[in-house]
Amino acid sequence: MDTTTSAGAVPATPARESDFSPRKLRIAAVVLLGTLFGSSILPFMAYSLLLVPMTKEFGWSATAYSWGYTALMWCGALVQPGLGRISDRVGVRPMIIGGTLVVGLLVMAMSRQSGALWQFYACWGLLGVVGTTAIGYSKVIAALFSEHRGKALALFGLESSATIWAALQIANWLLQHYGWRGMFVGLGCIILAVVPLLWLWLEEPEATPVVSTSRPDPRSLPGLGTGEVVRTRAFWIIAVASFLAIAPSMGLMPHYVPYLASRGFDTGNTTLMMGISSLAMGVGTLLGGWTTDRAATARVAAPFSMLSTLAMILMILASASFGGLPLLLAAGGLLGFAAGAKRPMATYFHSRFFGLRSFTEVTGIQGMFMAIGMGVAAPAVGYCYDRLHSYVPALWFMAGSLALTVLLYLALPRYRYDKDFTAADAADDPAPPAG
Repeated sequence: MDTTTSAGAVPATPARESDFSPRKLRIAAVVLLGTLFGSSILPFMAYSLLLVPMTKEFGWSATAYSWGYTALMWCGALVQPGLGRISDRVGVRPMIIGGTLVVGLLVMAMSRQSGALWQFYACWGLLGVVGTTAIGYSKVIAALFSEHRGKALALFGLESSATIWAALQIANWLLQHYGWRGMFVGLGCIILAVVPLLWLWLEEPEATPVVSTSRPDPRSLPGLGTGEVVRTRAFWIIAVASFLAIAPSMGLMPHYVPYLASRGFDTGNTTLMMGISSLAMGVGTLLGGWTTDRAATARVAAPFSMLSTLAMILMILASASFGGLPLLLAAGGLLGFAAGAKRPMATYFHSRFFGLRSFTEVTGIQGMFMAIGMGVAAPAVGYCYDRLHSYVPALWFMAGSLALTVLLYLALPRYRYDKDFTAADAADDPAPPAG
C-alpha cells in the first residue's frame, strides 16, 4: 500500500460562485419579495389614501393628520444608526425577520385605533422604528453580487417604483372593499405571509466570492469599524454629496405645480413633465448601475451631477415664453435621468470604500442625514416663496448645491476594497487607527 503523501501539493482553489447561481438568485428573489410585500412600504403608501376616511370619522383636521407622516419619518431617522449597529453585530437575518413579523402585527393592530391623536402618532412613529429593520436588505444585495453589484442595486432601485404602484393598488382595493380598518388587517396579513419565505431563503451576507456552506459571523466580515469609517474623508464626501443632491429634488417636489404655474405652464404640462422625469429616472438607474460596475473609480458620479446641475438651470430658465414645453420636458427628463443614475451609487460606494463590517450602521447614519434633508427641504422652499414671493432664488440655491456635488465627487479617493472585498490600494484616504 502506497503511503506516500504529496505534502507539497497546492490545494485546489474553491470554485468561484457566479452572480447568477441558483442560491444567489433565490436570495435575491426573497429580498425582492420582502421589499415589495414584507415591509412598511405597504402601509406607508396607503397613508395618502387614509386622509379623507379617517379625518371624516374622527373629526381631525388635515394638519393634525399630516403629523402622523412626520412621526413616521423622524422616528425612523432617529433609530437608523442604532438599528444598523445591531444588525451589523447580530446579523441582518434576525433583524429583518423579526422586524417583518412586528411590522405585520403592528399594521393589523392599527385597525383598532379609537380616534385619539396621540395613539395615531404613536402607531406611525412605532412603524417608522420597526420598519427601519429593513435597512439590512441593502447589505444583503451588496454582499451577494460582486461583478454585477451596481446593476443589481440599480434593479432593486427600480423595484421601488413598482412597489409604489403595487402598494397603492393593493391598499386602494382593500380600502374600497373593506374600509380603512379592513385595509390595515389585510396589509398586515400580506406582510406576515412573507415571514416564512424570509425564514427559509434569506441568508446572512458573506464576503467570500467562493461557494461556502459555513454560517458567516457578522462580526468577522471584512471592512472598517464605524469609528474608522466616520474618520475617513470618503465618508463625509459621500454623506454631504448625498444630502446636497437629495434636498433639491425633495424640496421642489411639493412646489412643482405652483412654481410652473408662475412660469406659465398649466397642470397638464406639469403632470407630463413629471411623467417624463419618472421614465427617465428608470433609464438613468439602469445606466448608472452598469456604469458603476464598469468604472474603476467613484468619480464616475461627477458627470451625472453635472447633468443634474444643467437640468436645474434649464428648469429655472424654462417658461411658456422661453423654450416652452420642449425645454420644460428636457429639464425634467435630464433631472430624472441624472437622479436615477446616482440612485445605486451611494450604496455601491459604501461597499467599495468601507466593506461589510459596519455596512448597515454606516448606511443608517447616512440615511439619518438624508431624512433630515428631506424633512427640511420642502418647508425651506415654501419659506423662500413666502418671504420673497418667488421660487427662483431657492432654485438657484439648489443649482449651486448640485454644482458643489460635482466637486465633492471629483475629490473622492481610490476605492479601498476590490469587488470581492479584498484590500485594494487606497493610500490617499488611509483609515486612522481605531480607538
